[in-house]
Amino acid sequence: MRSISLQWNVYLLLVLTNIVGFVLFLCGFFPSKVVLPGTNTFLQQDLNHQSPFLDTKSKPQFEKLILMVVDAMRADFCFSEESNFQYLHQLINDGHAIPLTTFSNPPTVTLPRLKGITTGGTPSFLDAILNVADDYDDSQGLHAQDSWVHQFKQLNKSIHFFGDDTWLKLFPTEFGEFEGTNSFFVSDFTEVDNNVTRHLDHQLSSNSNWDALILHYLGLDHIGHKGGPHSTFMKPKQQEMDSILKRLYKHTQQNQDTLIVLMGDHGMNEVGNHGGSSAGETSAAMAFISPKFKVSNAKAPLPSSTDYSYYDKIFQIDLVPTLSSLFSFPIPKNSLGVIARRILNLWPEHQRRQIILENCFQVMSLYEAKNGPTGSIWNTWEDLQRGERPIDDYYTFLEEVQSELASSATNYNYTYIYIGTGLISLAALITIAVFNLYFFSVKQIATYVIISFELFVGIYSIHFHGSSLIEEEHQIWYFATSIAILAFGTYYFKVFESRSKFQWFLMLLVSTRVLKGWNNSGQKWFSEGTAANYLFNHNQTLLWVLITLTYAALGVAITTQGNPNWFLNALKTKKVPNISIDSAIVNICVIMAIFVSFSFKLVSYYIDGNVPPGVFDLLLWLVLENHNVDLATLDIEDIDVKFKLQNISIQLAKYTTISTVGAIVLILISRRLQKRYSGTITDISNIITLYLINQTRHANIPVYLVLFVAKFTLAKLIHSTSTNVKKFIIDNHIISTTFLCLCLQNLTFFSMGNTNSLATVDLSNAYNGVQNYDVLVVGVLTFISNFAGPIYWSLASLQLIYEPGVSSFSGASPTDLTSYPRLKYRVLLTKSYLTLLLYTVSAANLVASCINLRFHLFVWTVFSPKLLYFASWLILINVLVDLVSAGFLISL
Repeated sequence: MRSISLQWNVYLLLVLTNIVGFVLFLCGFFPSKVVLPGTNTFLQQDLNHQSPFLDTKSKPQFEKLILMVVDAMRADFCFSEESNFQYLHQLINDGHAIPLTTFSNPPTVTLPRLKGITTGGTPSFLDAILNVADDYDDSQGLHAQDSWVHQFKQLNKSIHFFGDDTWLKLFPTEFGEFEGTNSFFVSDFTEVDNNVTRHLDHQLSSNSNWDALILHYLGLDHIGHKGGPHSTFMKPKQQEMDSILKRLYKHTQQNQDTLIVLMGDHGMNEVGNHGGSSAGETSAAMAFISPKFKVSNAKAPLPSSTDYSYYDKIFQIDLVPTLSSLFSFPIPKNSLGVIARRILNLWPEHQRRQIILENCFQVMSLYEAKNGPTGSIWNTWEDLQRGERPIDDYYTFLEEVQSELASSATNYNYTYIYIGTGLISLAALITIAVFNLYFFSVKQIATYVIISFELFVGIYSIHFHGSSLIEEEHQIWYFATSIAILAFGTYYFKVFESRSKFQWFLMLLVSTRVLKGWNNSGQKWFSEGTAANYLFNHNQTLLWVLITLTYAALGVAITTQGNPNWFLNALKTKKVPNISIDSAIVNICVIMAIFVSFSFKLVSYYIDGNVPPGVFDLLLWLVLENHNVDLATLDIEDIDVKFKLQNISIQLAKYTTISTVGAIVLILISRRLQKRYSGTITDISNIITLYLINQTRHANIPVYLVLFVAKFTLAKLIHSTSTNVKKFIIDNHIISTTFLCLCLQNLTFFSMGNTNSLATVDLSNAYNGVQNYDVLVVGVLTFISNFAGPIYWSLASLQLIYEPGVSSFSGASPTDLTSYPRLKYRVLLTKSYLTLLLYTVSAANLVASCINLRFHLFVWTVFSPKLLYFASWLILINVLVDLVSAGFLISL
């Protein structure tokens, strides 16, 4: 193991083994759901299924259907006192609408929800992944699976569709007339809905011939992603949707055999995102609307509900058998839905048992196909199928069968699971052996440092066996960071030896505490008392002052930190020294990049419905005036103005990217011309930080001020320790710095509002500079915007390991490892073995936990999202950023 090339080969083999094993495990743990092929038909009487109530299919209640899906329409958006659906409230009060709150099975993203509301089946977690990658995957189509859309086509009915193009991927051949709009371009609140509404004139005229009209509106969902449920654009959008409903209802008054179903496919959380299992995300609105209805409802609107529950609550998949009964076609084969009780009451009492029995026979045929005619459920069914029991008994029975089938809907591929687990375990065991073989063979390394790191890895990896620990992982990292700072401060940095060291130590501790309180980081508790909430909602003046200070601090760091001699000479002589032409050009480019990025954040803040305070409003006016937009006469609600502002935002984002890349190129050229290599890592890291800020939500931008302080104080402590040449041991330096940066990396990830839930995946900056949706570009920007904190500390760890003198504004030091080019790859390898130990041992414990708890209640809401997040950390952060990008950076 003394050979550096052999060590690299062993390391890369272990990394590859761990990744291959983890990917194989994911393939086995997230298989495509097995469904029954074919199309269902009405059940006929036979020797096994004799019932006097299953005679012939009943006459349909309606002939035509209008399904209006408003993406992310949470129940309170329709039914609470804060709702702007005033016409819907009137219909409810007049008894022409049956309002319901529907439970959307997680994961609460569009693709699995559309599968649920068309087939009646529970979603596969794999659908959450395909929801993002659907441009490159067409396997999610429902051509081989029964659905009410297919049943409609079996009756030779014509279906027209306009809206979210996910429907066209699910049903590529079923629609007579259609136009899709891309669901992922969340910066668009307006055109994405106008593209649907503009078809209504023709579709609602006598010249259009359809039996089902599906409209899927996306603007409300996009507003949520950009500004949250309380965005200034939310109520106007609700009013717009309400006006469309009014237009549709006027049509049904002339065509009373037409049913309107208004619904959301899922809800959203208090941040405006979705994908998880919180009450806000799983509680969607639904209303069956027709002038034929004369029902008695609770009055609308209702007082706000903390659990978003209004009127009767049903499962969203119950829509499928409900539509089947209303339009008198067979319930789709794989449906687990139960006919909504309030809809069943529309029939005369003597027909209700026939309808609910049809539902029972369909569900039990699915049960029999999966489990055979066995078990207590089957014994109960043999008694119920005579049709002699009260209706309530059948609903109780259907709910029990629904729960049983939903819990066993996934078929794991155990071959892939066990092979993957074996590879991961092998990689973990060998990594532990190699780690101990190397580090304990170097006598100069402090034993307590190695043991403390291994002890931390072991304790941390155990937390994967508890669902609550995964949900509240940020608490683990805050505790670990605090303990690590205290331990290394006391035993390694010797902070009690001098007053200056102790001051830096206190500043570092305070920085971590400020980080912890910046956002809501867990999944169990939500508090208004966070710094981000205070700044964004209550003190925008202070927010923009801090944003300005953040950009200013970064500007100072970029222009002086990597060239400390110029900076130090200026301090000593109190004069501005001469600066080379190439350095001046670099600084001009950097200042331009900072100004353009700041202008972009200002414009995007305004586009999101906020008005910058005071002098920043004046600066916004200057920026827009430069683009021929007069802020004094500007109407933000005007469609043309919105498009113009959006184009300006896209241009500014592109200019930021170009100027950032240009600054990096110019710095590299300048350093080559001057033959000056010290400070290169610091300079490039600082410029990349500018782009990270550009990809960060406004409320989180001041976090970088805290990160600057934390990195600076840590650099001061490391530099003061490394300059003590007699006591300086490189391996101790690498281990301590890597350990602390790993803790700060993870703490910052959670402190920026991220969790282990898909619901906190932030899309608000995923379209910066993007004119049209592109899954690869948007995917990269989504990764950068959500992992900006970890990327920052990955770069910071290189600065602190290789250039602590430059990072602390002290100038290049003889102990800076960039002074020893032959060591740079060996240092990177040592750092990489430390992170490899964490990721292999953690992967082994995570997959073991998922195997053990695969039938746990929270397997799809807690453990499965954590698998996806861990895959991002393992592949994108550890390999792509910590290894590949770091190797490229130190080679410059």
